Amino acid sequence: MRNATVAALIYECLFDIYRQIDIEKGDSLWLPDEYGVERESFYHRHISCWEWSIDMLTEAGAMKILQMPPAIFPHVEQGFPSPYSYPAMTLDECSSADFSQFESFDNYCYAMFTFEQVMGQTSGLTGWSPRFLEAVALKDDIFLFEGSRCVEFSKSRFREKVMTRWEEMQVRMFQRQGGA
Repeated sequence: MRNATVAALIYECLFDIYRQIDIEKGDSLWLPDEYGVERESFYHRHISCWEWSIDMLTEAGAMKILQMPPAIFPHVEQGFPSPYSYPAMTLDECSSADFSQFESFDNYCYAMFTFEQVMGQTSGLTGWSPRFLEAVALKDDIFLFEGSRCVEFSKSRFREKVMTRWEEMQVRMFQRQGGA
């Protein structure tokens, strides 16, 4: 069994968020962070692939959640999770960050499940980072190659490897090793 690292999957999900922020330039809300600094927000639109990505990236420290502006959402009860967030690190910082505390098979399954959702609900295997082939596809037996650069996602291998464990998991959370 060959797995991409959890760190490589974190990077790809953060790359996707940055790509989406770039696509939506000019339409994003600028909201104050926990220190009052205005941040260009990413709005996950309650689309599951981005909700899962944001949960994972927030736990890893790569994203931070922003409070919902009450003037826009006066009907939303206090404590309801905000759909707005912002990157807490650049892609360069992410590529050199130490995510070793997240390297476990359960986190791999969570990250690959999230990655598969993003692929299925967005651009498939196009639009990933320049690192994708080397850091993810070549390292993981879920990806098949036809020629030197034609990559295919093996749904049967994904079901066999990731979903088998996913269905066994008592708690489906992305967390540091040891749950700390």
